[in-house]
Amino acid sequence: MELNLHYLLPEIIILIAASVALLVGLAQADSIRRLAQWVAAIGLFVAYHFTSTGFGQPADWLYRPEHALPFDPNYISALTCVIGLLTVLVSWDMPSKSDPSLTDTRFRGEFFSMLLFSLAGVSMMGKVNDLVWLFIALELVSIPTYILVATSRGQIAAQEAGVKYFFLGALSAAIFLFGFSYIYGYTGSTGFADIAARFTVDIQHNSVPPIAAIGVLMVLVGVFYKIAAVPMHFYTPDVYQGAATPVTAYLAFAPKAAGIVAIISTLNLIGYRSGIAAGQQQYPELFQVVMGLLVAIAALTMSVGNVLALLQRNIKRTLAYSSIAHSGYMLVGLAAGPAVVVAASQSQLKQVDGYTAALFYLAGYAIMNLGAFAVIIFLQGKTDAAEDIEDLNGLAKDHPVAALAFAVCLFSLIGMPLTIGFFGKFYLVKAALVSDHKYLAIILVINAAIAAAYYLKIISAMYLRDSWNPFSVRRALPIRVTALFCTAVVIILGVYPPLLLDQMKSPRPAAEKAAAPVAAAR
Repeated sequence: MELNLHYLLPEIIILIAASVALLVGLAQADSIRRLAQWVAAIGLFVAYHFTSTGFGQPADWLYRPEHALPFDPNYISALTCVIGLLTVLVSWDMPSKSDPSLTDTRFRGEFFSMLLFSLAGVSMMGKVNDLVWLFIALELVSIPTYILVATSRGQIAAQEAGVKYFFLGALSAAIFLFGFSYIYGYTGSTGFADIAARFTVDIQHNSVPPIAAIGVLMVLVGVFYKIAAVPMHFYTPDVYQGAATPVTAYLAFAPKAAGIVAIISTLNLIGYRSGIAAGQQQYPELFQVVMGLLVAIAALTMSVGNVLALLQRNIKRTLAYSSIAHSGYMLVGLAAGPAVVVAASQSQLKQVDGYTAALFYLAGYAIMNLGAFAVIIFLQGKTDAAEDIEDLNGLAKDHPVAALAFAVCLFSLIGMPLTIGFFGKFYLVKAALVSDHKYLAIILVINAAIAAAYYLKIISAMYLRDSWNPFSVRRALPIRVTALFCTAVVIILGVYPPLLLDQMKSPRPAAEKAAAPVAAAR
């Protein structure tokens, strides 16, 4: 079997950049250690180039022609490089010597190294076609984040958050692997093609054994931890509050992106909702169980996240519970399933793709959330301000551009028109309605209204109250550029969302996919 690693060039470049950044960070001189951030930025920029050009043909052990994801795998790689580069920019020149949360203010290259290692795992998630490689990619995402959380600040809260995150992450990995063992015991293979073929036969006869169903459910439960879905969400506010703000901004994207792709991969293995004919009323039994789990977790995650966010005064804890709620929104798309034909009425057929809606929302959420965190990081100067909502009082008077950028991103998180958040929620609601999940769509709309309360509370503090403490801001230009860039993207994609939707379509025609090699790694 000949391996063509051109398809993995983005991930290889990111890993090389991570290794170089780690070595540069060991230098004695602080000026040399600061080159780590340049290495990270250049590495991600070069990696993005290869995701956009589609260099080479995929290695057969990293490509699944018959059971491929309903989007171009390079979409995840490109999104990872973009969000990773923006995260590097908002982390520029941090930690600084004026940061009071650190006793050791020397610049540390391992911060950017761990960030790149984690990004490599996210980028690989859409390309693997084997359970073993899926687990390796998922843990490559997670393990560096444990280090980032624990070492990003000198405060005891960061170390406590890192310990909580690590032990709960180990528990989720154990559940995840236990589910894999059941699936392997059922199919006798770890390759996606073999597993999907076995499930297809048994689902057609509605004879999937309990061991296989338990395995699938345990895999989903293990991944729910990664996206902070209820009831595996308890660690999120403590970790978000304890970690340095750039790390918090990154945690809102990377584990969520990896988890969403892992869930889609798992659902693809069982052919979730695929092949459902128009007018068919009865789903296979396994589909009913999985659908019930997804619907219940989505409704709980949205509701619990938004209600608890109403009770918070700390900005990072508020955005942590907001992140939980947004995971619930994305689960709505996953419950709706892939593009299948269903009966909307006796005389009309419609087509829906919940996966595309979820992935579109993932990208939109990453941009608008990072824009909001960029403003918070900008305000965290010598006094480490902007921790509580009251710290933002009067921001519009002292820093009107920063307040406007923050407000636009928050309006997008609400789902206001002319922002990407509006179209993200619109596509999710449409997918839920057409896939006959009307109550789930209603719950989503109600939760969007609940969320408006705590987002508007932050906006009112910036515009309607007087400042009680002078703002101390970070002067690093990349942080300000990132905030403005994210704000502009939120508006541009809110006016013309096809700019993003077109990037999600696979450039490989179906016939070409069918002819691609199907061998899986052993």
